[in-house]
Amino acid sequence: MTLLNLFPLRAGAGEASSEDRSILLLVVLLLGLVFAPVIGLHVAAVALGPPAAASSPDNLAHHTVPAKPTRG
Repeated sequence: MTLLNLFPLRAGAGEASSEDRSILLLVVLLLGLVFAPVIGLHVAAVALGPPAAASSPDNLAHHTVPAKPTRG
């Protein structure tokens, strides 16, 4: 089933004209060009990314905020 099969071929009262259908098709194609690479990159990053490992306490040591010096 293609996108063109979703639209009836005969134009009747109250139905979309061929110009409206072509604009809708163009919008759908442009949205596909935008979102298909984003979704594909996300799937590739999840599938091919490094495995998640549990953080050791030594790994977290450089993320701590040093204590503020006190006056006096």
